[in-house]
Amino acid sequence: MSQFYRSFNNYLRETFGERVYRVPLDAGFTCPNRDGTRLFGGCTFCDERGSGAPTIKTALSIRNQLQSGMARIRKRFKAGKFLAYFQAFTNTYAPEGVLKELYDVALEPEDVVGLAVGTRPDCLDDNILALLKTYHEKTFLFLEVGVQTIHNRTLEAINRGHTGEEFFDAVERAQKHGLRLATHLIFGLPGESEADMMETVRRVAPLGLTAIKIHQLCIYKGTPMEEDYRAGRLQTMEEDTYVRLVADALEMLPPDLVIMRLVAEGSQDEIIAPSWAFEKERVMQKIEAELLRRGSKQGSRFAGAALI
Repeated sequence: MSQFYRSFNNYLRETFGERVYRVPLDAGFTCPNRDGTRLFGGCTFCDERGSGAPTIKTALSIRNQLQSGMARIRKRFKAGKFLAYFQAFTNTYAPEGVLKELYDVALEPEDVVGLAVGTRPDCLDDNILALLKTYHEKTFLFLEVGVQTIHNRTLEAINRGHTGEEFFDAVERAQKHGLRLATHLIFGLPGESEADMMETVRRVAPLGLTAIKIHQLCIYKGTPMEEDYRAGRLQTMEEDTYVRLVADALEMLPPDLVIMRLVAEGSQDEIIAPSWAFEKERVMQKIEAELLRRGSKQGSRFAGAALI
C-alpha cells in the first residue's frame, strides 16, 4: 500500500477483504480500427495480441482460459478471489447476445467475484451500456474505456479511429447507468508535448471516474511504431522525465481516484524500448521518491486542475 496514492490492490482489499487477482482473457474480438469499420491496421502502438497479456492461451475457450489462468495464479500467489479480465482487443465489440454468453461463462466459477471489461469509447452504444448495467447490478463490474490522449491530432496519428469528443460522450452516457469506470492514458505518444499530456490529465481529472491507468509509450515488436523507432522517426521518453510527469499527474488527479497502473512492463521478447520498461519496481520507487521530495501526494493540486 502506498502512502502517496490510492492503489488498485488496496481498493480491491477494501472492497473484498482480501487481495483479488485479475485473470486476463482473449475472447476472440477485434477492433473497429482493425476490421475496416472505421480504419484498418489497429492502433500503431498495439501488437498482434491486441494488448492482451502474453500469459493468455488464446487457443482455449474462455472457460478454459479462465480455469488455466486461475490455476497459474493460485499456484504462484495462493490466490482465493479473481476478476475475469476481458483484456485483449475491444470487449464490447459484438452483439449483446454474444457478450452476455461470454460474460456469463466468465462468472461461473465461485471464486470469480467480478468482471473487468476493456473497450473503446466508440463501442459503447446504449444497448451495450444497458447490458453492462445488468452486470453492474449483480456483480462487481469494472468498465475500462481506453482513450490514451484527448487530442484528436494524436488520436488520428496513432490510427485510433475515434475522437476525444467520443470519449467524453461515452463517459457521460456510461455514468448515467451508474457504471464503475476506468480509463487509460499513455505518456510519450508521437508529437505530444509535456503540456499536451498534462492537458489530457486536466481534462480527465474532474470527470468522476473510479480509476485510471497511466503508462509510458512502449515500442512493441511487430507494430508500425517499431518501424518508426528503428528508422529514427520516433523516440521514447527518458525515465526521469516520465517519473516527473507521473508525479505531476498524480498531484492533479482526485485523491480518491483509484490508480490501477503507473508503469507499463514487459519482457525483452516483446518490447524494444524503453529499456527501463523492464525495471518496473525501480521506476515505481522513483515516482514515490519524487513525491516524497516534493512533499506532495495524489490530489495535492486537484482543486486547481478541476477548474481548468
